[in-house]
Amino acid sequence: MALSTWSNPLTAEQRLAMRTYAERAFPRETCGFILVDGTVVECENTSTMPDQFTISAQDTADYFDDAAACWHSHANYSGFSPADVQACKALNLPYAVWNCGGSEAFWLDPQQSAGLLGRPWNYGVYDCYSAVRDWYQQQMGVSMNDYPRQYEGEWQTRGFTHFEDNFAAEGFTRIPVTADLQRGDVIMFRIRNQDCCNHVAVVEDPAANMLYQHLVGRLSGLTAYSGYFRENTYMVLRRLG
Repeated sequence: MALSTWSNPLTAEQRLAMRTYAERAFPRETCGFILVDGTVVECENTSTMPDQFTISAQDTADYFDDAAACWHSHANYSGFSPADVQACKALNLPYAVWNCGGSEAFWLDPQQSAGLLGRPWNYGVYDCYSAVRDWYQQQMGVSMNDYPRQYEGEWQTRGFTHFEDNFAAEGFTRIPVTADLQRGDVIMFRIRNQDCCNHVAVVEDPAANMLYQHLVGRLSGLTAYSGYFRENTYMVLRRLG
């Protein structure tokens, strides 16, 4: 099955509506929903903090059942904050944000339906583990658990054992790093870190020696399993069954 391609689904009309609402509310954040028919509605922001948003209970009751996404504005912050990511995942609802500082619209989809190739980096939803998890969902029909991520860069710390702690529970077993690779094998790396694994990728095409992965700050995509990555390989995993 061909790998899907990520795209920002916001239309020009939706971007304009978000921008209009956001600039009118600036420097406070404004917020609302994008409905399944494509309409962008602005809701009451009941937060007392200018750089936060809370959609009113009444507006949530009125619109949530018809919502395709939640949206809000940032005065000058590109992408999504850790709080945005946590809320997006908790609701299991796509999030959109308009950044007034850069006049940009961003999109985040936590539902494992986001395209695999070309997705932007956003730790907690679009990162290396999310890439492997979504690859398995879309390519193999296999659901893997999500695990909490705390903050950008935590993978550089000695105590970060996210990958080592959980691979067995997801049905993977360790195989020799010299074994012939199969499609779906997962590679765990220690890149510039001798204390713990800080990156993970999946073998997409063993014959062509290609990995599917999402590196920090880059778009997700296919990468040759080259000398650099082989030199930093710590563990190879294969899913049983």
